Amino acid sequence: MYLLITGAAGFIGSALTQAWRTAGHTVTPLDNLSVTSRRPSPKGLLVRDVRSLTARDLDGFDTVVHLAALKSVPDSFDVGGFEHNVAVDRHMIHTFAGSTARRLLLASSCEVYGEQTGPLAESAPYAPRSPYAAGKVATEQLADIYRPHLTGGRQIGVVRFFNTYGPDEGDDAVVPAFLSAAADGRPLMIEGDGTQARDLTYVDDAVTMLTRILSTPELLPVVNCGSGHPVSVRDLADAVIRVTGHGTTAHTTPRINEIASFTADQTLFTRTYGSLDRTPLAKALAISVESRAHTPEAAGGGL
Repeated sequence: MYLLITGAAGFIGSALTQAWRTAGHTVTPLDNLSVTSRRPSPKGLLVRDVRSLTARDLDGFDTVVHLAALKSVPDSFDVGGFEHNVAVDRHMIHTFAGSTARRLLLASSCEVYGEQTGPLAESAPYAPRSPYAAGKVATEQLADIYRPHLTGGRQIGVVRFFNTYGPDEGDDAVVPAFLSAAADGRPLMIEGDGTQARDLTYVDDAVTMLTRILSTPELLPVVNCGSGHPVSVRDLADAVIRVTGHGTTAHTTPRINEIASFTADQTLFTRTYGSLDRTPLAKALAISVESRAHTPEAAGGGL
């Protein structure tokens, strides 16, 4: 299989690139290196902005996996992030439609569900509570607009990621932020009361799920990529303290429009692609701690 992966120097993109190359596939990684990453950039990285791609650039690829994005929810309330993400995603969808590439898999987010009681199935209504989430809703709706006009069995699919974490994730996310604080002897800062829960999905599990999605000829219009097991931020902090052997907690102001809980309904994924053994939280945290001890700060870049 010949794949183009955008955001390939980022956290999920670099892991997927490595896994698919190891499996013997030909992967072209692309990233504009606008966001720093702990991981070295993949070999052969094309340093380009997604918006510079033309239909001819996509010709010949079996599948395009579009992961590139500015993913910070808090930062999306500043002017620019929403506009950037929507422009990039719209360009990718339109460019794919004019190419001969066979499939396009778009990255979306659990944030599109907003404040709803879980488990959250793919059929749940949109209820975005941030500009970032609204941008992902726009991306999914653009996919819906273009999909009926594709011919020759060409496909557009969407995967909604639920809080993927693991080694080399940037410190703007809660798990690495807690690990860094524990390592530095700083308090683990909990936004609000810490009862908010997140569906944490270890990166190797997410890559396994993506591999099953990409290895199946027919892409689903949308599918969740989560664990189905939420963990409160307070319990996560306690788990980090247990794994590292030290640390304290402190509280700060809640995030704007903070969502109480995300839980992925994995029924559709399991029915379509089968069940998988999940990496336990304690094991995943221990692996992340060990990796941080041997990884240089901010090596390379990514989205």
